[in-house]
Amino acid sequence: MKIADLNTGAGQLRDAIETLRQAWGDTRAYWNDANSLNFEEQHLRPLASDLASAFPAIDQLASVLNQAGRECGPWEDQ
Repeated sequence: MKIADLNTGAGQLRDAIETLRQAWGDTRAYWNDANSLNFEEQHLRPLASDLASAFPAIDQLASVLNQAGRECGPWEDQ
């Protein structure tokens, strides 16, 4: 990953949330009671909402950092 490369981490985060969604869907087939609904409402829905807000901000920051890299010179891989 290059310096100021947010796209790699954001991609990994997108993959992880999709894996979580699939696993939760599988889990709900077996765990479907008041506790599962509480878990979903208290943990999974807020997480999904937070990530939905975070991804556009990450994309915008990545764009700004890429522009800064072009204007200030090449970033070296570390």
